[in-house]
Amino acid sequence: MALQLQCWVPPSPDQIDLRTWNKIIKRQVIEGNTKGAFLTYQQMQQTGIFTPDNFTFPVLLKAASNLSNPRLGLALHAQIAKTPFDNHMLVQTSLLNMYSSIQRTDEARKVFDSMESKDTVAWNSMLDAYVSSGNLDFALKLFRFMPKRDLFSLNIMLSGYANLGNMDSAKAVFDEIPVKNLISWNSMILACGNYGDMEEARRVFDEMPERDVISWNTLLGAYLNNKMSDEVILLFYKMKDEDIIPPDYLTVTTALSACADLGSLEKGREIHIYALEKRLTSSMHVTTSLIDMYAKCGCLESFLIVFCKSQVRDVFCWNALLSGLAIHGYGVIALKVFDEMLQRTKPDDVTFIALLNACSHSGLVKEGQTLFNSMEIKYNVTPKIEHYGCLVDLLGRAGCLEHAYKVIDEMPFRPGKSILGALLGACVNHRDVVIGEKVVKILLQSYGDNGLNDGDYMMVSNLYASCECWHEADRWRAMMNDSGIVKTAGLSSITIGNRVHNFLAGNFDFEFS
Repeated sequence: MALQLQCWVPPSPDQIDLRTWNKIIKRQVIEGNTKGAFLTYQQMQQTGIFTPDNFTFPVLLKAASNLSNPRLGLALHAQIAKTPFDNHMLVQTSLLNMYSSIQRTDEARKVFDSMESKDTVAWNSMLDAYVSSGNLDFALKLFRFMPKRDLFSLNIMLSGYANLGNMDSAKAVFDEIPVKNLISWNSMILACGNYGDMEEARRVFDEMPERDVISWNTLLGAYLNNKMSDEVILLFYKMKDEDIIPPDYLTVTTALSACADLGSLEKGREIHIYALEKRLTSSMHVTTSLIDMYAKCGCLESFLIVFCKSQVRDVFCWNALLSGLAIHGYGVIALKVFDEMLQRTKPDDVTFIALLNACSHSGLVKEGQTLFNSMEIKYNVTPKIEHYGCLVDLLGRAGCLEHAYKVIDEMPFRPGKSILGALLGACVNHRDVVIGEKVVKILLQSYGDNGLNDGDYMMVSNLYASCECWHEADRWRAMMNDSGIVKTAGLSSITIGNRVHNFLAGNFDFEFS
């Protein structure tokens, strides 16, 4: 619902009481008209007759939390401190929740400690503040000190461990819950998924006495995050065919992401048709996933049509379009699209990753360098290690190997394997053993012999082989063999029905997943 900037205007101050003002403000907050609620609050104060009470402040603090506006929340706290409601439990709990929503756990703890009496809601609010900010150590201390725990307390701790993938601790809390609700079960699935134990995640899912759409989406997301995209497709069709809990926009988004990973155009189109039938394509999440899926499946026309038909385009939608153009080598068009994007929305860090990749795949060296240099100055986007990696790849592909090495040497980050691998690959393609050996030296200094994988060994061996340094090429292959590392076999896949079948190169026996 769009925010309405208009606020309710009373006929005259003497025709409305404080209770009615509070109802109006609360209704506006519930409807999502947060700005209108604060304008109404200002009007109430301007009457000079009414002052906010213990019903007004919690509603306004909730509104400030929804906006995630620190300055607004602090201003409200300053006003509350001047009223008799500074020690009211409901107001204090609302303050605690507000500080939690803006990630100010220290301020939340000060409010908590200042409370003369604390009910279970207040304890849970503070516990949730620690868990939401990732302070599990503080959360555990508070949890152990709680005079009384309820289901909500246990679920908060369970979700905290689940987000960290700490399955043992999550299981301990899960087993402690006498009567588990949906949140308990869903959190346990998440814990298993984040830990990487998908067999256990599926067992928990199958044992659930009841499920909601979050249960399905949590398991689907876990499969996707664990690179089991074929299982995502199977589970999506199982959910759809059971027709008990209908897939929502997040379900479709996850399934489309799996299709993109697998390059499964057929399934992607089927899911697109389903989304159209269920009117889920109005979601920006679905639109972005459709663009990404069609781009990765090689359908340039399809992802352009999806973008053009989308009625609302956020930065994620534009980024998906730019990434799709980059994949297909349309660097010049991507830069033109970027100019159009700037007229409608602000770019973010992902925007520049897409643009730099587009320049890299199209050989637009000067344009890519200009974009990189203008990120922070012109667009207030600080370059991350991913942007430096894109720049190195751009320069490496163009044969500017000394310049690319200088970027690695001077960047404010420790070079990761992906950046070093990009430059090493460029050295192989351009047969530059001098720069290549410098990169190998950094690899060995950073990771040592034990830190190299089969791809690293093969890349170095190929570098020497490309420059006809056969002795060194053989030496690196021998080093790989002596370390017990085996080159990963190539993997291909075919889709039959709803299942993806994988098989290894050089192996006549199919390996089914």
